[in-house]
Amino acid sequence: MYVRVLQIKFPNELAKKSVMVLSRGIMKDFFKYGLLMRFNTEISNNTLMITALWKTREFFEQAREKYGDKFVSEVKEMGGIVTIFDGPSEVDKAKNIDYSNFNEF
Repeated sequence: MYVRVLQIKFPNELAKKSVMVLSRGIMKDFFKYGLLMRFNTEISNNTLMITALWKTREFFEQAREKYGDKFVSEVKEMGGIVTIFDGPSEVDKAKNIDYSNFNEF
């Protein structure tokens, strides 16, 4: 599996909340291209961490080719400072996970 993490620092909390909504809308399409899960984590009032779990790096690259880095560009236009981390990932899960509280696309 492959993980991409974006840590974004914002000038204010309103910008952070706007990007949370934006990320959810843009990443809906990524599920068609191998995205397995997306997490928005509010680290502080002005910092957000978005974690995306992909089937493989190749699936991520396909989505990136199709959509480009539009999301990152839009975040920067809103004054966000973006730091990106990514790489191969080992994933463990609980045997009996209840997915009923997860949003599905």
